[in-house]
Amino acid sequence: MHAPGLFMATALLTGCVVAAVGQGLRMAYPGLRRTLGRVAPEGRARLLSLLAGLPWFLAFGVLFLAFLPSFITIPGLIEDHCLPHDHHPHLCLRHGLWILSAQAWMVLAALGIAGGAFWFRFLRRLLDAQRQIRTLLRLAEEAGGFHLLPSGQALAFSAGLLHPRTLLSSRVMGALDGDDLKVLLAHETAHARRRDALRMVVAEAMLMAVPRRIRRVLLDDLSLACEEACDRAALPQAGGPERVVEVLLRVQRLGMTAPAGQPGAAGSQLPLRIRALLGSPYPAAPAWGRLLWVSPLLLLLADPVHHAAETLLGLLNV
Repeated sequence: MHAPGLFMATALLTGCVVAAVGQGLRMAYPGLRRTLGRVAPEGRARLLSLLAGLPWFLAFGVLFLAFLPSFITIPGLIEDHCLPHDHHPHLCLRHGLWILSAQAWMVLAALGIAGGAFWFRFLRRLLDAQRQIRTLLRLAEEAGGFHLLPSGQALAFSAGLLHPRTLLSSRVMGALDGDDLKVLLAHETAHARRRDALRMVVAEAMLMAVPRRIRRVLLDDLSLACEEACDRAALPQAGGPERVVEVLLRVQRLGMTAPAGQPGAAGSQLPLRIRALLGSPYPAAPAWGRLLWVSPLLLLLADPVHHAAETLLGLLNV
């Protein structure tokens, strides 16, 4: 088996599928927003996270299905599929692949450069943000379930990705009474429990192939769903939606801020969150989710996906 050719063909297929599905999301998402807006925020956040990962989920699914016929020829479960045809490259774990042509290398290089540029900018922003978070946490002191930062700036957010902690500044502690602080802490604790910062980072990373404008809209929608879910999580502590609205408005008047990418109680989406809290309740979850049980039937697509992938490699390998 020609391992370098197999690796390059896999990378080429992955890049093509991710790019194609990313463009598909660009066209489909504006229409999907209306439907998603009617879903309760907890479920909407999960659906948006799944939608953000769709380019990569489909790419790995295509690879699995494309290699499945080849894989099951190894123990002799089916007849060797490479013998009847030799007119295009093979996705085969037994016989290897043709060497990629100059055109295929150019397509692979273009995909690699575009993806590399995105990942470089993304990782640089992520590392800078996490360095800032670590600095704030070092300056803060643990105080009964949260970290208190001595600062005249109004800060309240869930800090960190894998092990998030709630961070409040001394200005917030001094400006809010005990009952308000309990509601605010319930909101921020919900962010930490749900790992919303990690959710946002992963979603942005997986949307690399989606055009910038739609990527921003989808991430804003995901952020709004996370905030609404945490507002609802604070309802038992607050005693009702009107009380949560009061605390959010009071927090907003403090000029509350949070480092980029860190979820917090304040934000430009506050009018939408207030409307969600005071508006009509969301309908029950739809029953169509049960259709996911038919997913094993997708294995029937292995043969056509396999040959379609080989045909695509053949077109790129001219």
